[in-house]
Amino acid sequence: MESLRKSVDKLDDVVLFIERVLLLVSLSMMTVLVTLDVIQRTFSRQVSKTSTLILGLLSSPSPETQKLVTETVGPWLFTVGSLVFLVLAAHSARSFKAEKVKAPTPGFGPSVLWGVGVWLGLAGFIKGLLLVFPSSVPGAQKFALGFMLWSGMLGASVATRQRRHIVLDTVKKKLDEKMGNLFSLIGGVVVFGFCGLLAYLGFVQLHDEFVLWRDGDGVGVFDALPIPRWIVTLCLPVTFGTMAFRFLGAGVRDFVWGPPTGGVDAHGVDMEQLAKEAEQVGKEPA
Repeated sequence: MESLRKSVDKLDDVVLFIERVLLLVSLSMMTVLVTLDVIQRTFSRQVSKTSTLILGLLSSPSPETQKLVTETVGPWLFTVGSLVFLVLAAHSARSFKAEKVKAPTPGFGPSVLWGVGVWLGLAGFIKGLLLVFPSSVPGAQKFALGFMLWSGMLGASVATRQRRHIVLDTVKKKLDEKMGNLFSLIGGVVVFGFCGLLAYLGFVQLHDEFVLWRDGDGVGVFDALPIPRWIVTLCLPVTFGTMAFRFLGAGVRDFVWGPPTGGVDAHGVDMEQLAKEAEQVGKEPA
């Protein structure tokens, strides 16, 4: 029995590693896509937000004034403002680093060079982005939503593995150890059935989308790229199925060996580390 538990734990550790890699990829791709889309939309406007703000402060500007603001005043004000901001940010970062290592306060000259260098790098990046994507980043929002769904479901599955899900143990606190372990088993079986049902419904949806994509020509794919939509739906049966077995395994583990008392598996709280920190705080002089 003990050897079986260790084998299952090793298998779950492998699954956890794969989930963390996929979670990192999903979060990174979602961040990159959203960032690129926002930058492209912001800097491809015919009238910048700076110019719009200036025109909003003026009362009934003439066409000549509007042209002057949109073509000259607004762009130059943003350019100078962003450059000053980056220079001050660079100086603040260098000052904070120097203070952290107890070094002398850095001079302002190098901070200017750092700020100008960062500004030139960002300006070149934005120009290149607008050159490659003059109208929009194709499919950025839809792909970002797909990665967000994957990251959310993977995060829920990882939280289940580490017992960081919400636990309502009001009833369990009033039970003795034996009945409490039995209560954990019953809870694990119930949640196993609920997650299993959601996994089944997700599989039905996945099957329908896969058949539609397989039998149709150019059907069931994203508009921007010919990527099947069922790849996004795949996360539902996979993660809900994994969570179902993890909840069941946690219930069985609590019933047979008792609930964990410390570490990352103890409902997300490392009780041993918490006790050590409390003891250390108690020893500190007032």
